[in-house]
Amino acid sequence: MLFSTPPLTDDDRAVLAAIDAHREAMRYSLSAPHRWVGTLARQQRARDTVGSNSIEGIHVSREQALAIRADSADLVEVDEDWLAVRGYSDAMTYARIMADEGRDLTLPDLLALHFMTTAHDLGQRPGRLRLTDIYVQQEGSGRTVYTGPAPEEVDGLLDELLSSLASNSPDEHPLVSAAMAHLNLVMIHPFSDGNGRMSRILQSWRLYWDRLAEAAFVSVEEYLGRNTEAYYAVLAEVGAGRWAPERDASPWLEFMLTAHYRQAMTIRRRIDVMEQVARRVDELIDTLALPERAAAPLEFVLTDWRLTNALYRDAAGVTRPTASRDLNLLTKAGVLVREGDKRGAAYFPSAELQQWVELTRRSARQRFDVAADPYRSLRRGKNL
Repeated sequence: MLFSTPPLTDDDRAVLAAIDAHREAMRYSLSAPHRWVGTLARQQRARDTVGSNSIEGIHVSREQALAIRADSADLVEVDEDWLAVRGYSDAMTYARIMADEGRDLTLPDLLALHFMTTAHDLGQRPGRLRLTDIYVQQEGSGRTVYTGPAPEEVDGLLDELLSSLASNSPDEHPLVSAAMAHLNLVMIHPFSDGNGRMSRILQSWRLYWDRLAEAAFVSVEEYLGRNTEAYYAVLAEVGAGRWAPERDASPWLEFMLTAHYRQAMTIRRRIDVMEQVARRVDELIDTLALPERAAAPLEFVLTDWRLTNALYRDAAGVTRPTASRDLNLLTKAGVLVREGDKRGAAYFPSAELQQWVELTRRSARQRFDVAADPYRSLRRGKNL
């Protein structure tokens, strides 16, 4: 027996409809062949990677997460955290490939994803199910806050979960089925370690499997990384200390739909800013006769990313000497200001551009409230 999907309330349906409306608006904005869509997608993958891993105490910067996909050793300092994040990123990429091919997820697939995620540490038994009881302990106090099902139950529960994913009702909303897959895997806790990351990978796999065109932008990994305490709190509320799938999963579903709603607002705000940034970048390139290859790096720095020679050459697809020349040109043109020396140098928007960026962000903040609580609004009689 697994946690079952709770009956949807009228409020649940209203929130789902609001999320779908935001997704449709995103899809419209992202469908046109804008150059900036690729920049935004790369940024979002880095944010999701940072968010999901930070929940487990694995910390890398956004720029380091971005560099993972550049496959260039000189862009990062390789350490234990970086290896963990690299494995997670590889597993997420593999999950997306499987989903894009329409493949049902099998137990060997799940074990392969776990191996990729935890292979940096053999103590986590990469690619193998746990053989002992599992106890989740509260950090600091050491108090046991959750006890998973017995190890001899794990195989059967995973078979049930994977079968349910393969035969999911077409009437169930993709965001709901993805959220329930996440809940069930994290509660089964089939591995000695890496269960949270695996549950979030499974949720994203489900979104891709359901052919959500904007799936890369509707993952809630970034949101969960920013709201880790609330995430743990709702898992504790639903789990109630032990494996008990008969319990009501409604609080979890409300939490997840709120997360999706707020993440959709966050992405719409970023799209709004990025559209204006791209236009400003094109104006700068035309007016100052700057190289067109500088467009993507400038989009990064004008959307609050720390621009370095490494990021410039990755975004522009150029060599180190060319990146150095371009950055010097942009500095002399008054577009960027430099801080630091040699390989420690970083570049930021000029004071004039920084002021423009802040005004642009302020305008977007007024249009999209990323902290809005959709359920509270509905209970107060407000429309979403």
